Amino acid sequence: MDKLLDQLRNYQAPVVGIGVTSFTRTGPIGLLPNYTIMALLETADIDIIRQKCRVIGLEKDLSIQPDQIGRQNTASILKQIKVQEFLTSLGQDLSLLVYKSSPQVEKICLSLGIKILAPQSSIRDPFEDKAQFRILGQQAGLKLIPGETLLIDDLTEAKFSQLRQAYGGKLVFQLTDYKIGGGIGTLFINSFNDYFEAIEFIKRRRAEGKELQTVNVTQFIQGTAASISACVTKQGTLCGLLQTQLIDVPEAKAFKGRSGVWCGHDWGWKQFRSELQLQAEQIATKLGQLMFKRGYKGMFGLDLIVDQVKKTIFPVECNARFTGAFPPYSMLQAKQNLIPFDAFHLVEFLGLDYQLDLTKIQAQYRQPMIGAHLIMRNQTRKWVKINGDLKAGIYKLINNQLVYQRPGFSLADLRQPDELALVDRVPKPGWILKPGERLTRVLFNQPIATSASSLNSWAKQVCRQITASYQLEVIKSRTN
Repeated sequence: MDKLLDQLRNYQAPVVGIGVTSFTRTGPIGLLPNYTIMALLETADIDIIRQKCRVIGLEKDLSIQPDQIGRQNTASILKQIKVQEFLTSLGQDLSLLVYKSSPQVEKICLSLGIKILAPQSSIRDPFEDKAQFRILGQQAGLKLIPGETLLIDDLTEAKFSQLRQAYGGKLVFQLTDYKIGGGIGTLFINSFNDYFEAIEFIKRRRAEGKELQTVNVTQFIQGTAASISACVTKQGTLCGLLQTQLIDVPEAKAFKGRSGVWCGHDWGWKQFRSELQLQAEQIATKLGQLMFKRGYKGMFGLDLIVDQVKKTIFPVECNARFTGAFPPYSMLQAKQNLIPFDAFHLVEFLGLDYQLDLTKIQAQYRQPMIGAHLIMRNQTRKWVKINGDLKAGIYKLINNQLVYQRPGFSLADLRQPDELALVDRVPKPGWILKPGERLTRVLFNQPIATSASSLNSWAKQVCRQITASYQLEVIKSRTN
């Protein structure tokens, strides 16, 4: 496998990773010699990342303010003339690493002669579509949670009664038209009252302009929320660890009342038995085979429910892209001297020649890993101003206070079990955050969970100190 890494390290054409923050595009650092990150936000950790990689900040280097962009996504960034001028200045054979492609991104890149290192939206979108996934999952031979997809307007009281008889008194409504939203489209229905509340919720959202057409109605499965990362290659599908998802963590989630809100991962708290790991790999491999036949390659992730009593795993949905587990997952792999997932994703899209001993790499990928990350958000339900100056980097909790240690942005930078790192969207004094907006990401060098939705006392205190240190001031709007 040294040849694979040598291929990447000798690849001289420019590659640019583009994103809202620089941290999310740090995966290829050390793999590509001519790698540049382009980031919208001049976050507090960006200068630390600049010490390891060239970073072009739209604010600092191109004099583009975030308010000029509109929606904070790749397409909005690429529409900026100064961005296009910079990219074309890098010369021919430029490749762009993105979170996920879209028709707008593809149109712009085609006009500029830029290769996109991600599956085309026409190939990816069906797998991310929650309604289509149930069809594709069946075609792949997956055992899905019992249920069905129907039009919302057909979800009458009579139909609801039939569904309860067919699938049990506890159901899950998954509003398939919600592509993002952190749990907002997942509703747990245990009674007729819950059903009526769900219908009213749908009516309110429709009145606000949200087009909601279909819903997946499935049996409620009691189990652990988990996921698995995987990479489709020409030589087979590589699978990562079956990993515990941190869901609805009170110290991190944005809003009370939502269910199923993803907050991060803890790779060391609960390590699943080998038979469950193999079962998860089989599920990902079956889907990967279908994806490959449809022209897909590169990274994807599967959200799963693990019934540890019955030792059964059910796939819930597919994230056809680098998932929220990255780049921390790649950092853990590199920390254990494993070839990170990023390398296989890159060689596939760059068209480099390589050989893969799938069995050997897969065995290495089953090694247990220790580490965690937590996404913290503005929990006030109001616009807030950041008054505290909590810089990015490595910290320790000493006498229940956060004490800065040194610069760093990677899990590999954590030397002691009780160290942690503030990274990603680390805000600066004066920043304005909307309700629910991401506050920061915290990297941990030890397990932090006591369950999938609760933290240990040490991690709780870390979260309390982070929130307090930012000195959030409630304001009326962004213009205050």
